[in-house]
Amino acid sequence: MAIENITEVVFQDLITKVSSLTTFIQAVGGLILAYILFNIINAIAGRKSRKKLEEINDNLEEIKKILKKNN
Repeated sequence: MAIENITEVVFQDLITKVSSLTTFIQAVGGLILAYILFNIINAIAGRKSRKKLEEINDNLEEIKKILKKNN
């Protein structure tokens, strides 16, 4: 009986530690997923901003050409 109690206590302690480790790994996984999603959204927003800046730059070049023709 004493051996059964000792093994039961050891297994319960092991299960508690594994459970804590599993919870920690899930939390880290959640943070990694949130980081990846943030970077994807940031990349999409950055691409839109770059596209808009290129459009503005093209328009500026056209304005410069028009102004040079008028001088």
